[in-house]
Amino acid sequence: MTHGVASEIRQVPEAWIDYNGHMNLAYYVMAFDEALDVMLDEELGIGPSFVKACNAGPFALQNHVHYLGELLAGDEFLCRFLLLDADAKRLHIAGLMIKLKDQTTVCVMEQILMNVDHGTRRSAPYPADIQTRIAALAAEHKPIARPAQIGRPIGLMRR
Repeated sequence: MTHGVASEIRQVPEAWIDYNGHMNLAYYVMAFDEALDVMLDEELGIGPSFVKACNAGPFALQNHVHYLGELLAGDEFLCRFLLLDADAKRLHIAGLMIKLKDQTTVCVMEQILMNVDHGTRRSAPYPADIQTRIAALAAEHKPIARPAQIGRPIGLMRR
């Protein structure tokens, strides 16, 4: 992915390092989630401010994470997001975590989000203006190459 929406640059704190000496897997997901909230708010208007205003917001339905490399304490990284597909209620998003030191992709996340009305706890379509923003971003991202990991099944690969 050479385009998409990039997050702010972050640095891996010592507290995120596990007994193997690298960033613990849970922090990859947390870093993606925090960066995605900002992207959803700023690009699509469906982040934390939407939730407060509309009493609805995106819930994660499915998440696949591919760990491709390591981040160590002090490493700088950013997350880059690509809107793969969408409909009135759902988003299919790819996220890449890039280690800035050598520009390598250390993690790829694929996620399905669905808008949920907090009152009914049921799925609900986004308002028309939000659907327009989502469609525009999906169209902008359509020509961008998809990460190879997207759509891959999980299982032991036998050769």
